[in-house]
Amino acid sequence: MSRMGQFLGKGQFAYVHKAVWVSQCGEIEVAVKELRRGASNKDRVRFLQEAAIMSQFNHPGIVKLYGVVKEKKPVSVCVCEREKESV
Repeated sequence: MSRMGQFLGKGQFAYVHKAVWVSQCGEIEVAVKELRRGASNKDRVRFLQEAAIMSQFNHPGIVKLYGVVKEKKPVSVCVCEREKESV
């Protein structure tokens, strides 16, 4: 991932930003969910469980998981946008 962009919103565990995922195939617009700073260990586990579940799906109606960053804080999940207007 190279560029974090516009703030899109927040959920129970995370903030969501637009970003650009840079790969060998080119640049892809994605959304990055970042675990809120100060989140509890329980929230961190639930956030990572959500990412693990997302990784099992490959369907056009479900966002695609590109990666999870666990080593740095905040923990982040990178997903592909389903449509230009929504994440």
